[in-house]
This record gives sequence, structure tokens and C-alpha cells, in this order.
Amino acid sequence: MRTQPRIQELAVVSDRRTCALLDQQGTLAWYCPQRFDSSAVFSLLLDAAQGGFWAVEAAGQQFSHRAYLDRSSMLTTHFGGDGPAFSLTDWMPLEEDFSGLCRRTSAAPVPVVHTIRLRPGYGLEEASVQLAADGYSAEFRGVGLWLRASHPLRQVGDSLQFEVPADTSGWAVLSDAPGEALTEQRLTDSFAHTARAWAKVADLLHYEGPYERQVQDSIRAVQQLTFAATGGIIAAATTSLPEVLSGQRNYDYRFVWMRDVSLIVGALIQLDTNIGRVEQNFLAFIAEAMRENQQQKPAPFYAVDKTLITSAKQLDLAGYQGSRPVQIGNTAYDQLQLDADANVLVAAKLLYDRFGEKQEWETVVQVADFLAENWAHDDNGIWEEGTTKAYTSSKVFAAIGLEFIAAYADSPAQAARWRQAATAIRAYVAAHCLTRTGAFAVYAGSQEVDVTAALFALWSYCEPDSPEMLTTVHEIETHWCRENLYWRRLEEFDSHKEGAFLAGTCWMAHYYAVAGNVDKARAILEATLRYQNDLGFFAEEAGLDSGEQMLGNFPQTFVHSSFVCAVNGFKQALAGQDSRVHAARQSAQ
Repeated sequence: MRTQPRIQELAVVSDRRTCALLDQQGTLAWYCPQRFDSSAVFSLLLDAAQGGFWAVEAAGQQFSHRAYLDRSSMLTTHFGGDGPAFSLTDWMPLEEDFSGLCRRTSAAPVPVVHTIRLRPGYGLEEASVQLAADGYSAEFRGVGLWLRASHPLRQVGDSLQFEVPADTSGWAVLSDAPGEALTEQRLTDSFAHTARAWAKVADLLHYEGPYERQVQDSIRAVQQLTFAATGGIIAAATTSLPEVLSGQRNYDYRFVWMRDVSLIVGALIQLDTNIGRVEQNFLAFIAEAMRENQQQKPAPFYAVDKTLITSAKQLDLAGYQGSRPVQIGNTAYDQLQLDADANVLVAAKLLYDRFGEKQEWETVVQVADFLAENWAHDDNGIWEEGTTKAYTSSKVFAAIGLEFIAAYADSPAQAARWRQAATAIRAYVAAHCLTRTGAFAVYAGSQEVDVTAALFALWSYCEPDSPEMLTTVHEIETHWCRENLYWRRLEEFDSHKEGAFLAGTCWMAHYYAVAGNVDKARAILEATLRYQNDLGFFAEEAGLDSGEQMLGNFPQTFVHSSFVCAVNGFKQALAGQDSRVHAARQSAQ
């Protein structure tokens, strides 16, 4: 039985429709053909016995290092040390007339063996394989995939194998195009074309300054997990990687969350952006999703094609290191998440400031009116708890969003309506959402605090040195911090048992930057980077006590964007500039 890779060993190759994950030995352990949320055919990551995989192996093989080609998603893994020296290059054709996985090995001093075990249905189904007469191609019937290899294929049990002789290069493609159409020259052309296509994608976003390489790695991660056809950015490439090892907090993150994408757009818009299409796709995605689903407000999340996800299903898989359940889909679709709606308004304000154009304004008005009329309701909060409460962060974000978007109102009456609602929210928070010590409470009546409060100062709800903010930060440091990493506070689970929450850790770094404590901000950023892997990827959480460096779904775009935003705030603080977002309308750049 194959060994599951550890989360921190994973790398991503992507064609901006879907992606595949592989470990440092070059074993592909996760792949959903054609789109991010389709059924996996390689799922070793979730079941060592049943899951499919694609291994590349040579006697004495030892991992040396790996790197992407420039800022692309084209990965080369190098082997060496005391073992044979050779390399493996993986990519997925981008903007090509075929899609799939391309793998190429350099000549090695020993034979290199490829083993492909394709198991549809996340590993729960068997694949029907038909070898072509020439022996170099195979069709996986019922799945719409073909394998083409440089050397003859043979069937070994439920797997296909081929061997690349010593001192010979080799290649293979798993594609949605019949294998006979793919040749070595076609593969060479695809590599060059894909490199040019990724260069254009990378050129959309630029950053120079502190932690430059790490920020660029984070930008790549977001670009890899963007569904190019609609502009939807998924939360993560995986499902059911655990927040607690052997625990039950295992969810499917392969969807487009409104909250996450709003914060991602808010982070990216503050970078040097060549064109606005990347960020502006966000508002188009929301508007089209609402129209297509006949909604008055956005759902908490959508599939990449803007359809609704309305159920979840558990799969009979062993899980990552025995962590069950394994599930596909998500049941939070009908939750009220006021903060997610508010974040849409924040992102819209930043887009309007930047580009001077009120794109999808009717949709933005719908969201603002909904918040103005419904802010007083209890909701499920930023952590999507099953229990509804008057969560302080939901109220605060609603006030911020309404104040921000009021600057773009069509009329004084419209602006007044939104600002009056924001004023009422502020009065409610002041009367009901402070603890006995004067800190921002998790929800009305609670005596505990949550790391989300760090965002209050970043979005100018209050000053960084206001009494409420200083008291909140003190309590966060006292109860929710360890080794400059921070935990979130959950209502339905003791979150001290899960890993440090890396997005929240980045929010605290950004808070200290705007508060003028750049040394503390730097220390937090350095602590965060201990949990970035060799290719610059973050998972959702840092497992300090679990023996796992990374926990949760991977890679987490929410964390990557929070890191980018924190570093940009740190950079501005070093230059004596204020990186907070203010309600006043800003001139288009």
C-alpha cells in the first residue's frame, strides 16, 4: 500500500480550470479532471488503499529540490544525492486545444518506472482500461481520459506501467484527447506555449519590496486556483484535509466563497496591477451568479460555474491519516453570513476607487440594501457556525461595508439610508458587543474575543489605539497567541485543539504594522513563514503540536491573500504610509 504524502510536501500544477497535487517524490496524489470540483481520479491523499496515483520511481531515488519555471505553474523536481541524478517536469497545458497532465523525465543512469493507478469516483470505482494496438496508448473508458507514453505500456494488476530505459528521456500525457494525437513534438510545443501563457498571467500582478519571493509565490497560488472561464477563485484545491488530525472537522473547500474572494480581491487590488480584469471579474461573477440563480443576495459560496451547491455527501474513504468523514459538497449554502455580504461591498469600494467605474452597480445596490434591512438578524458568522448569534464581526463588517459604499451612492437619499443603517449598527455594537473589560466581544453578551477584531482597525471601524482595540488585542495576546501565531475562537469547538489559524495570524501582523509596531509585525510574519513550504504554499493552519507542519485544506487562497495584504501593509508602514482602508471615496489611479 502506498504512503500518503504529508500536506507540507505537496505542490500544485494547474491549467486554471483544475489542478493536480504531487509530492516531493513526484507522486501525483490528487487530480480532478477538467474542473476543480469534479470527481477525483487520483485520490491517494484521502485513501492510501483505494486512492489512485501516478508514481515515478527509480532505484535509489532521492529528492534533491524542486522549482517552478519563473512565475509559472510548470514544476521541475530534481533527484540526486546518493541516488541517480535526473529530473521530472510536470505541467498542465494552458490555453491549448487539449488539457490534462504532462510529465517528462530527463535521462537517468538507471531505468525510471511510471505507475498509473487511475481510480474514478475518488477511488471508489474501478477504471476500465483498453490498451491500443500500438501499445503506447490506453483509453480509460467511461472517464473520457487517454494515456499516451513514450514507451510501451503494460497492465500490472489494476495499474498501468511503462519503463524508461537508463540513459533515455521519457514522457507521458494523461489527456482528454485521444492518445494517438499526442507526440513528443506536440508535447514540446505545448511546453513552450504554456510557458508563454503563464508569463502573461503572471504579468497581471506585480510586487516589489519585503518578502518579495514569498509574496510572488502567494500570488501564483491564487492564480493557480482561479477558474479562468468565470474568474471564480476557489478556497482550496482539496476536500477533507483535517483541521484536527483524526478529527471530524473536514470540509470540501473546492468552491468560490464570497467572503474569501472579497478579501482576496481586496488584497490584490492594492498591488501593482496591469489591468483590472482579474479583480473586476469578481463583481461580474457575483452579479451573474445572482441573476442565473434568481437571488436577491449572494449565496455564501458557488461552484466555479456559478451554480449552487446545496448538499454534502460522505464518501467511504479512510481519510487523510485516518481523519474522517471525507465529504464532497457543503451544507452551509443556506446560512446567513452578513460579513460575507459586507465584504462584497468593501471589495466593490476598492475596485471603484481603483478603476473609477461602478461595475455591476445594480448588484452592489441589492447587497447594500439587503444589509441595511437585515443587519439586526443573528447570523452564522465568519466561521460558519451552526449556531446563529449576534456576531460582533458580522455587525462591524456590515457597518463598514455600508459606510464604504455610501460614498458611491446614486443620490443623497440612498447614501443617507445606508449611513443611517451603519450608524444604528455602531450604536448596537457599542451597547451590546463589548465585554466587561471593554473589548470587542465575539458576539453580543459574550465575554470572549476573536482574532477577526484585528480587521476592525484595518478597515477604519476604529483607530488602532482606541481603548476597545487595545483591550481586545491584549486579550487576544493573552488567550489566543503562542509563538507569534494566533488561534481563532469557535463557538462549537475548542479551537485550541486545532492548529494556529494562519489568515488570522496575518491579520494580526497587519494590525501591528498600522499600529506602528513594525518589529512585532515582522516577528509575526516570520512566524507565519515557518509554515510556508519549499514552494511557498500555505495550508489553512499550522500544526504546532500534532507532528504535522500543515493542517487543513491546501493550498488556502484565503491565507495567501491575507499574507500578501499583511506584507503590503508592513511595506507601507516601513515607508511611513497608512495602509488602512478609509470610507472616503478615493480618486481612480
